[in-house]
Amino acid sequence: MTKRSKLKDIAEALGVSITTVSRALNNKTDINQRTKRRILEMANELDYKPNNLAISLRKNKVANVIGVVIPVVNHYFFATVLKGIMAKAHLHNYLVLVGESLHKNQKEKQILEEFMDYGVSGILLAPCIESNFDENLLPIIHRRIPTVVMDRTYNNYDGNYVLTNDYQGAMIAVEHLKEQGYKRIAHIGSNDTGSVGLERRRGYLDAIKRLNLSFNDDLVIQIDVQDTELGIQAGYTAARKLLSGKDRPDAIFTVTDDVALGVYQFARENNINIPRELGVVGFSNSLSSRYISPSLSTVEQNGVSMGNLSFDFFYQALHSNGHLFQKIFEPKLIVRESSVRE
Repeated sequence: MTKRSKLKDIAEALGVSITTVSRALNNKTDINQRTKRRILEMANELDYKPNNLAISLRKNKVANVIGVVIPVVNHYFFATVLKGIMAKAHLHNYLVLVGESLHKNQKEKQILEEFMDYGVSGILLAPCIESNFDENLLPIIHRRIPTVVMDRTYNNYDGNYVLTNDYQGAMIAVEHLKEQGYKRIAHIGSNDTGSVGLERRRGYLDAIKRLNLSFNDDLVIQIDVQDTELGIQAGYTAARKLLSGKDRPDAIFTVTDDVALGVYQFARENNINIPRELGVVGFSNSLSSRYISPSLSTVEQNGVSMGNLSFDFFYQALHSNGHLFQKIFEPKLIVRESSVRE
């Protein structure tokens, strides 16, 4: 990957000193106006951006800075991804700046622009549900800033990424429920049209078809799962819709563990026994999945490893010449009490 433009590039292009370039860009008066104009034009042509963060931190001698953007910091999975990034960044003496998009495209765009203005060495981005590639990621690519996309990706994106095989995760969840004797399996999924919600829903539907399980459209409910609290509330509402009718499902695969907690709450209030009357499988292997009763079967996403590798890919991209670094983690089903019929 080509490195971002520096003062040296402008100086060499015009045959002047780096000091002259610096003085022109800092609007000093003791410089020939024609030379100043040529320097400003060349800076614009090379898309030079001042490294504001490096300048502000120079006294403390902090040179290596990476920007990380995640949708929500209080979500278990993203917290573990961040933990993995921080561990590797510490080993390489990098300062980590963290931005929270709150699943809002405009907020994500603002954070990324601020990171670029600061002059970060690279960006690790977990795109929000609303993320717009052309508005948010394409400007970073044009500025040649090493970037790694994490967790959720874009249609036809072919840059650096670290993802989970969400499709396969859904497949193994449904297969497990079928093996345990559940026959009418519902899915509470995300209304996300991006890769995560779409791939988990697609995996569920393909598994239902391949296993010849009973199905109708009423067994799939799409909800807003932008953060933990919303996920639990939406999971509860969806469970009420699924489990209040006569022909109710005997198992539910949820798009996240948070959604599964909402299912648990409704089942408990309505004396529906898990797993005897209702099997439940979540997604992410959050801390809560281990300690609720009955313990929750779930598809594991190894956030720490994904965070580790995301930083490694950034670091390798920074020191390579256009090589792509891509990894899709295969999911693992963690079988616990919520889906095992005795």
